[in-house]
Amino acid sequence: MKKNKVAVSVFFIAFAVGLNITGISPVLGIVNEKYQQYGTSVVQLLHTLPYLLLMLGSLIVGWWTAKTSKKKILSLGLLIIGFCGILPFFSDRFYLLFLSRLLIGFGFGISSPLNAAVITELVEEENRAGYMGLHVVGMGIGTMIGNLVGGILSGFGYHFFYLVYMIAFLSWIAVQFLLPETPPTVSEKASGMKLNAIVYGLSAASFAHTLFINAYSTNIGIYLIQNITKDTTVTGIVTAVNAVFALLMGAFFAGISRLLKKYTVAVSVFAAAAGYGALLYIPGMAGVYLASACCGISLSCFMAGCSMRISVSVEPEAVAKANGIFSVVGGIGGLIGPVFMGNAASVMFGENTAMNQFHVACIGMTVLGMVMMLVVSRRRQSK
Repeated sequence: MKKNKVAVSVFFIAFAVGLNITGISPVLGIVNEKYQQYGTSVVQLLHTLPYLLLMLGSLIVGWWTAKTSKKKILSLGLLIIGFCGILPFFSDRFYLLFLSRLLIGFGFGISSPLNAAVITELVEEENRAGYMGLHVVGMGIGTMIGNLVGGILSGFGYHFFYLVYMIAFLSWIAVQFLLPETPPTVSEKASGMKLNAIVYGLSAASFAHTLFINAYSTNIGIYLIQNITKDTTVTGIVTAVNAVFALLMGAFFAGISRLLKKYTVAVSVFAAAAGYGALLYIPGMAGVYLASACCGISLSCFMAGCSMRISVSVEPEAVAKANGIFSVVGGIGGLIGPVFMGNAASVMFGENTAMNQFHVACIGMTVLGMVMMLVVSRRRQSK
């Protein structure tokens, strides 16, 4: 009975955290046209702006778990996501949208690392892969609902999209009634909160992966409006495909990780490279759907694989801190992504366009995957 409650809690927390991937992607094309006086790069920044306070939340969450329970911190995080998410529904002023996107990041920053910490604390090591997969499934469903339902809601008026963030309040209710209360984390030894090379290496990989994977979410809506259709429902369906494949990978992650073992994370990076390649070289919606599916596979397996590796490479007391560092470094990649990718596209291909950013992301993911395969191979040979 306790395991069932933990599983449902993990799912609903991830359900709300999945909205961070959704961001404002289904309406980004419309928002870009509405606030065109600010420029495309600034509007794209609205999608990744949460990473700024996400990094702060992730950085302090390890320390915070020594002061209060994970359940109380998670409850606060989910309320922040809910209130900040729906705030732009009530006003279309740019500064309000900017502020809400900034503040919501703190909610995501303290919620996501703690879900992995909850799994590590309450689930035996041999069963964690399944729960990590459940975390990814929850994120996938949250992203899918955010994209699909959000896209449909925006058909009534783009500001109706923000009502989809009410999902966070549903997750808050689940945590209140189902998640067991645990005491603050207290390490009995000085080394209990220490991190290691695996944590820092995966964090560096997360920086690069987030940098390139966000090229999909910040550009796909703009690409569709400029080249295929202005129908936001289509954008919602396309981004929902991304979430569906992320969900499927989460559901089968335990088997995938057993099959690929330590190569799981590296293979997930190559999946994104293949997705961008499909978008670049397969015309029409076929390439778009393939890219959406591959990027969903990549994000799902990358996050679950890294979380699993981190959970078994440090002391249980350090998992929240380790996942916090992982989120912070990845958050930096997400925050600077639009500016970096725009400049890289201009320098490498002469113009900052969605297609040119997809080219940069394809190259970046391919190089990252090769580096990770090399590192894993050398590590195995040295043992």
